[in-house]
Amino acid sequence: MLAPPMARIRRMHGGATLLFAATLLLLAAFTAAATLQFLLSTRQLATLQLDREIAFRAAEVALLDGEADLMAAASGSGPPDRLDPFPASGTCGKGMQAGICVPAPDGMPIWQAWLSGTGHADDVGVPFGTFTGNALPMLQQGIAGTPIPPRYVAEWIGDAAVTGGYGVRPAMPRFRITAIGFGRSRDTTAVVQSVIQP
Repeated sequence: MLAPPMARIRRMHGGATLLFAATLLLLAAFTAAATLQFLLSTRQLATLQLDREIAFRAAEVALLDGEADLMAAASGSGPPDRLDPFPASGTCGKGMQAGICVPAPDGMPIWQAWLSGTGHADDVGVPFGTFTGNALPMLQQGIAGTPIPPRYVAEWIGDAAVTGGYGVRPAMPRFRITAIGFGRSRDTTAVVQSVIQP
């Protein structure tokens, strides 16, 4: 026996409503998943930016420490024998000359390992405060910062000459100071440089 026409219409209408509701639920689920993914990505980018900023600030602090170290050594107020004698070409000093390098004329800079990641960062330069006595502040729980001390290396880049009243006289050598800072982990680094002539 055939169903009355109204019953058939109700069954068709109920199936269309169910299909429409299921489509709306799927759309809402996909929208919620996309929103969650967006929020997690934004949080990850914000955390990465914070880590980079921490690393950059740490590198700046090490750079200033390196400059203060060399300026004190040049003025005689720093540790004795800090700049004398200079290491041989292509080598870095040890002991009181640690962190001071004389690059080989055709060699790669010692700090290149920091950029390429080919060596361990602690194998190059000296930690912050080694010769100046400066210390990083102790961080309280929950404060963003790095527990890893930044490092710097100073490369002698040749004698300079300045013109005095009676001709040319030698000036203090120029140094290229390169510093590396770390974020909250060693995976995030920043490298900065300056050239000074004490």
